[in-house]
Amino acid sequence: MNLTSLKSMKNSSKKIIMLTCYDASFAKIIESIDVHAILVGDSLGVFIKGDINTHNVSLNDMIYHTRAVARGAKSTFIISDLPIHTYENNDHAYKSARALIEVGANMVKLEGGSSIAPIVQHLKAKNIKVCGHIGFMPQFTQAMSHTQIEDEMRKALETIIEDASELERSGVDILVLSSIPESLAKKITQTISIPTIGFHSGKACDGEVFILYDLLMNSNTSHDHYLNDWLQSNKSINVKDLILKSIKNHS
Repeated sequence: MNLTSLKSMKNSSKKIIMLTCYDASFAKIIESIDVHAILVGDSLGVFIKGDINTHNVSLNDMIYHTRAVARGAKSTFIISDLPIHTYENNDHAYKSARALIEVGANMVKLEGGSSIAPIVQHLKAKNIKVCGHIGFMPQFTQAMSHTQIEDEMRKALETIIEDASELERSGVDILVLSSIPESLAKKITQTISIPTIGFHSGKACDGEVFILYDLLMNSNTSHDHYLNDWLQSNKSINVKDLILKSIKNHS
């Protein structure tokens, strides 16, 4: 799978399926099933490091996990997050992106609307493939209260269609739409020519990204409330029971 193939899926109305992954073992499994792309997300701060958010994820963390995923997935398209404070200017962004590309990423993802267009343009001029991310942007919530986050999200939605168009013009190849109303996600998907990947944004996007650990957990432990209804009706999928059963069978 490559970028051209992913873009062609939008034109042929085939859904793009993306999963997060942080290690070689799961990457190998994901590559064996019908998944089109892997996202090495800074969500590893929550799921791997045990933090409450992504704000303490470093570039070294992302390099380590991107390298591991690339060792497990030899042919799957890999997108890696640029973590917080690693793309505050053009040179910094390029050095950070280059470090991830060198260990196996095919593309880097960064959060932000039209304000990051110059950085996107700089990365594209350096032949770096870029995935954008608008809507709810976890990196932008540092030191914010819940009320402040909600206020910022409302403001972001007012300009989100313009942001999406500006990011496409700047050279973004794929755009993640995070936690936005389905009606807006649909309008953006119909407005821009690049693929949109939804996260908690309804079914109208060109594809969806799922957090692997949420798919493996049951509704009592999942961090992803969006999946609770589905997980509630699939109680047979229980990793804890599977582990216990395997231990008993081998003891």
